[in-house]
Amino acid sequence: MHQNSGGNMLTDAKIRMLKPLRSPRKLFDGRGLYLLVAPNGGRYWRYNYRIDGKFKTLALGIYPDVPLAKARVRHLLARQLLADGIDPSVVKKVGGKRFESAALESLRSNASDRP
Repeated sequence: MHQNSGGNMLTDAKIRMLKPLRSPRKLFDGRGLYLLVAPNGGRYWRYNYRIDGKFKTLALGIYPDVPLAKARVRHLLARQLLADGIDPSVVKKVGGKRFESAALESLRSNASDRP
């Protein structure tokens, strides 16, 4: 099944039951969002995307501090920034809180542009 098809999305129960392996593994949730499970048991939310022809990875937080629902919101906000031509990694480097503020502002402006 294709990673972006949505048929095999992650759940909190699946994430809690994960056991680390000898090598890192990626568990995809869809549209570039995945959970990286490290051999030491660490679980890291990541988003793979492409901008200006370059592939990039954005760190979205560490599970369980950032639960699945919040990772999905951060992913959606990053995708919205990309849709507006803004690289989310650049916004995040300026300041983590600014990332969410800029993304929310982008969502609001797009919503007001719609009839």
